[in-house]
Amino acid sequence: MQRQAQWKRESEGLVEPPLPSDMLQPWEIWDKDLFDLEMIRVFGRSWVWLGDTEDLQKPGDYITGMIGSQPVLVIKQEDGSVKGFLNNCRHRAAGLAFEPAGFCNKALACPYHAWTYGIDGRLLSIPDMDRMYGPDFPKEEYGLVPIRVKVAFDKLVFGCLSRKAPTFEEWIAPLLPRYEKYKIGTFKRYHRELDEVYPINWKAFVENSNDDYHVRFVHRRLNKVRKQMDTIVRFEGRTTSGYKPHADSFDMSAGRTDLDTQDLRGSYAEFIYPNLTPLPYASQLIMVRVDPIAPDKSRLFSRIYGLSDDIELQNRELDNLALTNKEDTDMVTQLMENLRSPFYRVGPASTWEGRAQHMMRLIRQDVATPLDPDEFDGPVDKD
Repeated sequence: MQRQAQWKRESEGLVEPPLPSDMLQPWEIWDKDLFDLEMIRVFGRSWVWLGDTEDLQKPGDYITGMIGSQPVLVIKQEDGSVKGFLNNCRHRAAGLAFEPAGFCNKALACPYHAWTYGIDGRLLSIPDMDRMYGPDFPKEEYGLVPIRVKVAFDKLVFGCLSRKAPTFEEWIAPLLPRYEKYKIGTFKRYHRELDEVYPINWKAFVENSNDDYHVRFVHRRLNKVRKQMDTIVRFEGRTTSGYKPHADSFDMSAGRTDLDTQDLRGSYAEFIYPNLTPLPYASQLIMVRVDPIAPDKSRLFSRIYGLSDDIELQNRELDNLALTNKEDTDMVTQLMENLRSPFYRVGPASTWEGRAQHMMRLIRQDVATPLDPDEFDGPVDKD
């Protein structure tokens, strides 16, 4: 942080900003030390979307994912519950599950030295344990490291490393009442997903996802189906929302009448801190997650859930989302290149960039705040 402040001082003066700005500046995008700190202080205390219950139907079913730079897995238990763990053997950090979703029967074996764990996380065996470690090795203390897990709306699986972070319901409190009305648990996952890596910083995509100003220019093709100039911007806590009424000729309600008129006649571009963009409609939920890989590399993972089994319709919606993602990532990639200059200073946030400004403030606040000494103390089953 001291080095960043020095760079900032040395590079000031070429671009004089008349107004202050909370938007991303060059030194916040390319610095590896800052990126590493974000993996600790942002992702170490956040709820992150990992997948859904469609891959967790029977005991031994699992899904894997990342919380920042930490691999995790969630496993269906014999009693029907789900448990989450770090996806690392306690011996030398090797992974235990390698597919996005799979089945592990009753145990997970490390491919490096064959330490074997039950689906409940207990260390079951170490090859030649007495000869390798002696009879007093505390095997019961080397189970998989547990994490908090929440199955939200009978469908979506979230994980959190911190034991001190608020509950998931508190985390998304401003959105919770409306999301409960959507009946997301009745939605079905579309038959394929989108998964690409781009040369962008994760925060640059977060900023773009919370920018309602760019939509009518970068995504002009959508102007005919939305009343873009009637956009309503809201942000509170760890969530943001940009509501866009639909044109009278565009109906995504699928015949539903059990939602508020606003929700039936429009859609939302929303964000759940730190890296999830949900786009809810009356008959569909789009989920776009940006996973940080390096200061200049991020993975964009997208799924759609909805009420329709029509594969042609699903393909149209997925292709439309792929185009939207491309329009956004092409633009952000260009910004990344131009923001290589340490001398540039960005302009102020407009009213319709208030959501982005809010998220950048939250990220900076977390980066400036060390994790508590007892951040990882306490139970994982309180959610």
